[in-house]
Amino acid sequence: MVNTVTGSTRPGLWPADRQPQRACTAGNFDEWLEAVAAGHGVGVAPEPVAQRHTHPGIRYVRLKNAPPVPVHLALPARDAHPLAERFFALGARDAPDGR
Repeated sequence: MVNTVTGSTRPGLWPADRQPQRACTAGNFDEWLEAVAAGHGVGVAPEPVAQRHTHPGIRYVRLKNAPPVPVHLALPARDAHPLAERFFALGARDAPDGR
């Protein structure tokens, strides 16, 4: 299962020679979740999904040696709350590329 619109584990994260075959696509997270629960395919999701979106029809299994998924911090270009600016500055300081 691939969420083609909002998925954070999109096909481009897989090595070109090891991309899984797409069984089904979904246009949003809820469709993705329900399609997996209905048995239309399996999906890959970051760990917070397993923690926040329990579903009686889904069993989450941790993937060993999976590469990290990039995460980005977004805030308004101007007039951001001062605490958001401070949080951004802390995140930028600890980012590998300094952004």
